[in-house]
Amino acid sequence: MFPRSLRSSRTSRRTVGISSTRVVRQRPAPLPPTPLPALPPPALPPPALPPPALPPRALPPPAFRQLPFEILDMIFHHTVAPNFLLDSSLTAGPNSPWCHARNMKLALALVSHTWYAPGIALLYKEVVFRRLNQIPALLETLEKSPSVFGVLVKQITLDMFVSPDYGASFTRNMQRIVNLCPRLEGFIYSSPFPLPTKAFFPQLKSPLRHLQVDASVSPTELYDLLKYTRKSLVSLSIHVHDPPEHFATPKIYSLPQLESLTIKIAYAGVDAWPLLSHILIMPELQRLTFELFSDHDSATEWSLSWNSMIEPITSFCERYENLKFLNINPGFRRKAGDVQGLLDACPKLEHIVLYNGATLESHPTLKWVDICTSKMFGPDDDSRWIHDAALNRLRKSVTPITFPALQGTRHLHICSPRLLDIATKLSPDSVPTPSEAYELDFPGIYVRHEHGFALTERYVDVGGEMYEDPLYLDIDYPPHCDTDDGRSDGTTSASERSLARLRRREVDGCDDDSFESSSLSSECTTRVNLLDSFIHNFRAETRTRH
Repeated sequence: MFPRSLRSSRTSRRTVGISSTRVVRQRPAPLPPTPLPALPPPALPPPALPPPALPPRALPPPAFRQLPFEILDMIFHHTVAPNFLLDSSLTAGPNSPWCHARNMKLALALVSHTWYAPGIALLYKEVVFRRLNQIPALLETLEKSPSVFGVLVKQITLDMFVSPDYGASFTRNMQRIVNLCPRLEGFIYSSPFPLPTKAFFPQLKSPLRHLQVDASVSPTELYDLLKYTRKSLVSLSIHVHDPPEHFATPKIYSLPQLESLTIKIAYAGVDAWPLLSHILIMPELQRLTFELFSDHDSATEWSLSWNSMIEPITSFCERYENLKFLNINPGFRRKAGDVQGLLDACPKLEHIVLYNGATLESHPTLKWVDICTSKMFGPDDDSRWIHDAALNRLRKSVTPITFPALQGTRHLHICSPRLLDIATKLSPDSVPTPSEAYELDFPGIYVRHEHGFALTERYVDVGGEMYEDPLYLDIDYPPHCDTDDGRSDGTTSASERSLARLRRREVDGCDDDSFESSSLSSECTTRVNLLDSFIHNFRAETRTRH
């Protein structure tokens, strides 16, 4: 393909190339290693920088945005005075502690939507009727929302005068109200005026637990109330002011759950004790409170000796061996006597309240001894309930030697003898050491409870200008009330009819005799005059409205 000359030259070149590849070349000797310069020590690492700040994060939401109903309910109950320290009668005036408590309840319910439910529950828990017009007003509210308001009512108090013209409507409306309150637990009739002929108490049914009636309730009316409530009653407070023959009845009323009994007996009804012990059967009775009050018959009062009064009470206590509390009040301006026989009749007694002149010797289970004094006293200093000397003498007679279970004695200094249940409401073991004490300070009321001492004060301001308070008029003095025959009565006929009787009744510690005597106190005179002026002003206001 190629010329020969060219092929030979190529061959020679390939041979030369092969021979050149076989030439061995010598490598030069390696140089000695050059020492490396010394390195500086390694530098420390820079400090760690803080982590970058995270963006602000919202705090976790609270467990609840508003206080729950239960906590608000507990707080609200501590903003008003306890019910046993309040007097709901109109004689106390519109600026009384009860009126302050009522206004506080109204204010709490109007603060916000959150406060409305617990505020309304507190307001409707204890319903007090001080005027006849309030009964149809409450009935209208309950019938519109029975499931909202009816279940809130736990206690109903009647402290008013019922005119004969309203007797039938009173009976009808009160029965409807009671039927709309399924959780009703207490019923109180504290008015000094008896019901008229056409008026009757409602049929109270279980689960009623507390019943309290005034001296204006007759024995027949009392038995009618017990007919429907006897099986569930836990506490009962009654007045006995009639002779024993008025309490005679062939029926026996068994009160299987009754634990507390309060009896206020007039001097004319002292002999009714044996009859009551046979009519009322109370196997679980543990607390007995007794008060002898005046029926304004001085001859009967002072002819009654301590022994003739304490003997039927001792016989009564012997039937109930489970008694643990006794409060035997001998009454205003009367000294007590020996109570050792009464102690022997109560082998399980733990707490007793003593008054002026009481003497005792020993008891194996008695733990607490209350010595009660009061600011109420008669025209002379010698008629005080307890003098300092008698108080010290009584304290010295109560020693751990004769009373091995004794835990302490306490001095109760109360503002009014009406506070009979103050010894149980302020439990003596609630202040166990001298370093502890607590106070209840509300408008018009002050209570201080220390170790071995309890003081109660109640002030009432009846300034005349307060009777023109619009809030007071709207609540306690509505502009009209329907009579039994359907007429609309815009006057205060009930007040006018009751005023004459009110003059003869008790007004803040002044009895009938003091009203008729020339020594009428200026305070009582002012109160009656205020009532007169209020009726006159209200009639003028009513005419203006109509």
